[in-house]
Amino acid sequence: MQITVMTFNLRCDKPDPGERCWQKRVGAIACMIQHYQPELWGTQEGQPHQLRDLQVLLPDYEFVGGDRTGTGKGEHCAIFYKRGKLQLRETQDFYLSDTPEIPGSITWGTRLPRMVTWANFIVEDLGFSVTIMNTHLDHEVSRARELGAGLVSLRLMNFPREDYLLLTGDFNAGPKSLERIILADNYRIKDALGNLPVESQKTFHDFTGQAWDPRDTIYCDRRWQINQVIVDDQQWEGIWPSDHFPVIVKLCLTGGN
Repeated sequence: MQITVMTFNLRCDKPDPGERCWQKRVGAIACMIQHYQPELWGTQEGQPHQLRDLQVLLPDYEFVGGDRTGTGKGEHCAIFYKRGKLQLRETQDFYLSDTPEIPGSITWGTRLPRMVTWANFIVEDLGFSVTIMNTHLDHEVSRARELGAGLVSLRLMNFPREDYLLLTGDFNAGPKSLERIILADNYRIKDALGNLPVESQKTFHDFTGQAWDPRDTIYCDRRWQINQVIVDDQQWEGIWPSDHFPVIVKLCLTGGN
């Protein structure tokens, strides 16, 4: 069986001009999702109304996850999953700080709280247990990114061995940074883009179509076979869906890799 996973920074609903505004982009995002049909996709920067807008256009999907402030009104690291393919068993949030169970907590010198949403699913056709984490590391403080990556790595190792792991995110750092090395050194996961040239890993393009920063990736369980990796650098419905390119990975759930 093959499973398709995506990570995508939606860009929060700012007062962007013209085709960059959310009302223009949401249809393009839905069109892209319908094309790739991912079973799981982690999003970053989604505000509550943006997530609801996507769910209306994509009725085959549900999403889970709270927001980074703990009020329900801020940006989410929401995880969307396809109903009928995945059965949700458990989901939780934690925060990238010295007090990870306190919503909205900040202790590492960042201006904004940062968080992780995780969810555990059963793949209904085969009974695999899949746990996915989704995060958005800080955009300003490298130490906070490094500590956040360390906390994420520790939490990943705490899941049962039978769980097949995924980590999606906007890491605000390239593959040679310490924070990304911390994650790549985790014995349970591997960077799905790790075998691509760095030039082919670039995802942030600021609505120009010419990416210059490899911020986004998917880490997957080392037991899985990676069948295909896509950094989607095309327009949909004639516009850029976001200021980041999405990353799509197709995995073979046969184990034994």
